[in-house]
Amino acid sequence: MRAFNQTVDEIRSQADLEKYRDIIEKQDRKLVLFGAGDCGHVIYNILHNVGIDVYCFCDNALGDQTDEKTGLQIVFPNFLKDKRDQIAVLVCAVEEYIYQAIRKQVISLGIDKTNIYIMREYYDRLSAVYLEENMHKYIDAYQLLADDFSRKVFLARMKKVYLMSDISESVSPSTEEYFDEKVVLTDQEVFIDCGGFDGDTSVKFIDKCGGKYANIVIFEPELYKKTAIEENMSGYRYELYQAGIWSKTARLYFDALETDGSHVSESESDYVIEAVSLDETVYDKKPTFIKMDIEGSEQEALKGCRRIIRDFHPKLAICVYHKPDDLYEIPVLIKKLNPDYKLYLRQYANSRFETVLYAL
Repeated sequence: MRAFNQTVDEIRSQADLEKYRDIIEKQDRKLVLFGAGDCGHVIYNILHNVGIDVYCFCDNALGDQTDEKTGLQIVFPNFLKDKRDQIAVLVCAVEEYIYQAIRKQVISLGIDKTNIYIMREYYDRLSAVYLEENMHKYIDAYQLLADDFSRKVFLARMKKVYLMSDISESVSPSTEEYFDEKVVLTDQEVFIDCGGFDGDTSVKFIDKCGGKYANIVIFEPELYKKTAIEENMSGYRYELYQAGIWSKTARLYFDALETDGSHVSESESDYVIEAVSLDETVYDKKPTFIKMDIEGSEQEALKGCRRIIRDFHPKLAICVYHKPDDLYEIPVLIKKLNPDYKLYLRQYANSRFETVLYAL
């Protein structure tokens, strides 16, 4: 636990400083938050808690008034023109297109682009408070890992999400993603590809096992990806379910993106998908290897294959980066479902993404 404790101490001492270093270093400039809505107030509270003063809010619609929550002035953008040599602007917008539009507007007022920040650069990093609140869960998961390299990756992952540290020394080749050397394949594998996207991982599986396998079952809820799967899997044996994976049969709201980031939504949307559990659909196929990259639905999906995990002990390759708690909740959940698993953690990019937990 010495390495774990050292990492925690480093995060405690640097988290808030690193998160706001750019703003802290520009404290000779007055800080303006562009956006006086909910996002602006979230950022105001975060900055206030770490001792960073905010000069005023700026808003295209709400200018020329006093903000009731903070007592700060809300100004219209033209106010910034005369202050351009004195201010830095933090754009409080989540959507990229909104940020880009506001950034362009602020630059047109004569403010140098080096003095314009985006909220996500600060908001996306986890806070030291989150670490303290979940410390015992991090410890529990860390202690379940089976080898030293997994523990090294776990700590590197923590430093990435709290400090945005360089973790390149803990990154494995992307060609090995879902197929670490510890994953031993036979010619009788029943591969379940949850989050099939365009069939890329299934094609990779076929290559890894030399084309010899018992079956491949792909789950992909988005209709437009069916054509890509059919093209990439042409000539191979496989089954395709146009459904998401969940803890039970359900109809779920879905944010459909023309990328690999589509995901179940907690809010209403126009797009609804059918979701099923693996126990309900593929139990009789006796899966031997299950991969999950399902954009934050992994925990629910694992609950929906508890019988498979208990009865067949399939190899698991599960993404643990979509939600902040995936890193510590998923290892504990898998060990509860089947205590006989050994757990290994691997990282496949020098980023907050592409972290895979193997249960073997």
